[in-house]
Amino acid sequence: MEINDPFLPFPALATPRLLLRALRADDLDDLHAYSSDPEIDRFTPWEHSRSLGASRADLEGYLATYARGEMGVWGIKERESGRLIGICNFTYWHRNNRRAEIGYTVARRCWGRGYATEAAAALVEFGVEQMGLARVEAVCLPENIASMRVLEKIGMHYEGLLRNYQVWRGVPRDLAMYACTAEAARSGSAV
Repeated sequence: MEINDPFLPFPALATPRLLLRALRADDLDDLHAYSSDPEIDRFTPWEHSRSLGASRADLEGYLATYARGEMGVWGIKERESGRLIGICNFTYWHRNNRRAEIGYTVARRCWGRGYATEAAAALVEFGVEQMGLARVEAVCLPENIASMRVLEKIGMHYEGLLRNYQVWRGVPRDLAMYACTAEAARSGSAV
């Protein structure tokens, strides 16, 4: 299956309560406000920005990715407040095998409101319909119960524990693997 590059130009995705879009220079304050909260680092393989300068550097990196026409991150904008509340992306895209892995982080003030579920569902739909994926994957720490619930709500299925699958902050970690197929996503049993 031959497809055009779905990231040229970088697409915006709309959901009932969110707008997923390319980050902009004026997102710096909101990006820093959520990413400087150490609580969101508990379940991520990297440390988020602790200083405004680090957030600025992260944002400049994201903007450069768009300028190069590469797959980048979506800013998650809450429609009601108009504020950036997180980011989501495809962390890996294996074009030849038609599979990709999704990831997301959301501001702590928005936890438990279904925003991660809404954003992740939009990524699965985009991956299947625009990227031509046959399979969409996600991994999380086994103790990250909230993320497991998000993945289950969007129809992903637990496939097993991957031993020492990724190195997170210098330590090999076991990760829970979740996935859905394009067929399941299209039939509604996965999203």
